[in-house]
Amino acid sequence: MLTTRVGDDHYPGDSRVCDTWPGVAPGTRGVLNCLAPTHFRIDDLHTLPVLPPVTWIRGEDDVIVCDTSLFDLAHLGALGAVPGWDGTPAQPMLDQTRHALGLYARAGGRVREIAVPGAGHAVHVERPEEFGAALLETLSEGART
Repeated sequence: MLTTRVGDDHYPGDSRVCDTWPGVAPGTRGVLNCLAPTHFRIDDLHTLPVLPPVTWIRGEDDVIVCDTSLFDLAHLGALGAVPGWDGTPAQPMLDQTRHALGLYARAGGRVREIAVPGAGHAVHVERPEEFGAALLETLSEGART
């Protein structure tokens, strides 16, 4: 993480111009683009033929992945910080993730959400003991299936 390569082929990736607000869309290269819904649909996760256990470990104080992220242009637009905002709704990332994991659980997958108090976006760095314990428990659970 501390040696991240930056650029169109790495982080964050490239983008393309589009006709809809805000005028840019995910491109075809780079790490963030592989997570864009044009390339990967997390809400289809429940359709996998095998559903291994999923543990979502997140920081309770994460201001990047949250329902009111200041990295969300639509949320910033609603706050009046982005000129030309067209009313596009914000992306409530916690609610959306819980929805996708709910579909996964209803399809028979085991899901656990762990919100680590006192941690932000980098739980593994900020609270390594809690993160390690949760990860080890999940990996051990997966080995039993």
